[in-house]
Amino acid sequence: MRPSAACFLLAGAVLAQPVAADYGLTIIPLRHRPAEQVVPSLRPMVEQGGAISSMGDKILLRVSPGNLAELRTAIAALDTPLRRLVVSVRQGEVREASGGGVGVDGRLEPGNSRVIIRGGAGSSEQRDDVSQQVQVVEGGRALIQVGQSLPLMMREWRAAPGGWVQVDSVRYMDVGTGFYAAPQVVGNQVTIEISPSMERLGADGVVESSRLATTVSGALGSWIPLGGSATTGQATRYGTGGYAQGARRVDGQVWLRVDALE
Repeated sequence: MRPSAACFLLAGAVLAQPVAADYGLTIIPLRHRPAEQVVPSLRPMVEQGGAISSMGDKILLRVSPGNLAELRTAIAALDTPLRRLVVSVRQGEVREASGGGVGVDGRLEPGNSRVIIRGGAGSSEQRDDVSQQVQVVEGGRALIQVGQSLPLMMREWRAAPGGWVQVDSVRYMDVGTGFYAAPQVVGNQVTIEISPSMERLGADGVVESSRLATTVSGALGSWIPLGGSATTGQATRYGTGGYAQGARRVDGQVWLRVDALE
C-alpha cells in the first residue's frame, strides 16, 4: 500500500471515532436506586455523541461538561428513596342460572284415567368476590397465592416380570386465587405488570379458572379496571315425559389499585 493511501485511511479511522472518546469517564454512584432503573429516564437527555451505561449502583457517563451538569441535576431528582407500595386486586364473578320445563305423568286404566302436567321455572345467582393485597417496594416484584391442594387419585399400569401391575397413587393439584405484580412509579403515576388468576372447584368437580396478564398505567390511589369476561350458555333436554330448558351466564371483572405508603 502506498504511504499516502495509508495516511488517508488512518485519518479516516480517527475521524470515525465517537465523539464520546474525547470526554473523560465520569462515574456517579447512586444512594437509593439501582442504576439500571434510572438510566432509561436519563438516556433521552444524553447529547449526541455522548454515552451512558450502568453498573450496579453506579452510572457511567462520557459527555461534555455542560451535559454532565444537566445529567447530575436529573440524577439527583431521580435518585430518591424507594417507596413502599400496597398493590390491591379485586376479582369478582357473578353466576346466574335460570330454567324451566314441563313434565307429563299419567295412568291409563279402564274407567280410571289420570294425566298430570307439571311445569315450573326458577333462577339462581351466586357471587364470588376476592380482594387481596401485598406490599412491595417500587421496582420490586411480588406474588401472592391463596388456595388449597386437591388430592387426585391416579391409577397406572406398569410392566412387571409376571405381567402388568396396577399401581395407585395420590397427587395434589393446587387451586387458588392470587396475582403477580411488578410496579414502577414515576411521580404520581404507576406502571405495573400484573397477572391475576382466579380458580374454583365447580359443583361437578371441574376446576374453573380465569387468568389475565397485562401491563397498565394509572394514577396512584385510584382503581384501574384490568378487564372482564362474559360467558353464556343454553341447553334444552327432551324426554318421553317432557322437556327442560336452562340458561347460564358468568360475568367476571378484575380491578387494580396501587397506594404509596408514606
